[in-house]
Amino acid sequence: MGLIGADGMAGIAVLPGTFMTYDGIVQVAGTALKVDAEAMIRELRHPGPAHELLGRYAWVLLGDSIQIAACNNFHAVGKRCARWLLMIRDVMERDDFSITQDRLAQMLGVRRATVTKAARTLQLAGAIDYKHGHLTVRTRRGLEAASCECYRVMRETHQRVLGS
Repeated sequence: MGLIGADGMAGIAVLPGTFMTYDGIVQVAGTALKVDAEAMIRELRHPGPAHELLGRYAWVLLGDSIQIAACNNFHAVGKRCARWLLMIRDVMERDDFSITQDRLAQMLGVRRATVTKAARTLQLAGAIDYKHGHLTVRTRRGLEAASCECYRVMRETHQRVLGS
């Protein structure tokens, strides 16, 4: 499981010329560009900037997947919730966004009641405001403090490998 924002792309699995074996879910409405897979594959057969950038991006996605799997196994729900909210905030590039507790529960692999407790703790700490499917990050620093170290590790990797 991972998130893709304005700086990423879905469907990276088709680049070697195979097909996607997973589904994507649009979390938040927005604008997207569609690129013909065959045209992309033809372009990437030739070494160059696009080939290099997408290779680095694929490496980061793999690293994120591994980090998220470890995080889901070892860290408490509250810390994972803070991590996901930071990740969503980063791909949205804004502090206000819509997300339901049901969707967040799916992302965390827990029951909705567990998300309610985690979100309430973050709200009482002053890190977020959450009402009826709308979330506001009040203090990024507070949310980072509530998160596990996985967020920092993934963010630093993104910056080092992709320069963003």
